[in-house]
Amino acid sequence: MKIAHALLCLATGVCLSAAVSAQTGEVKTKTTYVVDTKGKKVIDSKEERDDRGRVVKEYEYDDYGDLKKYYVYEYKGKKIATELEYSASGKLKEKAVYEYNEAGKRVAKVYYDPAGKVIKKKVYEYTYYAD
Repeated sequence: MKIAHALLCLATGVCLSAAVSAQTGEVKTKTTYVVDTKGKKVIDSKEERDDRGRVVKEYEYDDYGDLKKYYVYEYKGKKIATELEYSASGKLKEKAVYEYNEAGKRVAKVYYDPAGKVIKKKVYEYTYYAD
């Protein structure tokens, strides 16, 4: 399988890079760079996707291109079930579990510390337009 790499730089100095599989056309990784006025390119973020196109890992970097933290996503079907946040050294910092209603809409995101204690809960409410 051949991998093609693409780089797109915007006028703001932000560059996007993606590796695309020539076989399926699906993006396997996407890397975002910040380019200063002197042309120095520093990595800003990176995401990895599985064979189904779902983001399974996201990496965040500091202004010097050093890894700050990363996230690992676990899925149940097409929906994210769990989000794990790790420090640059690989230590678990936080776990978030997503809750969905019968219609498949996200209704909550529950955050846990590394010991499994609930830290906070984010609740999503939806308002619909009447016909």
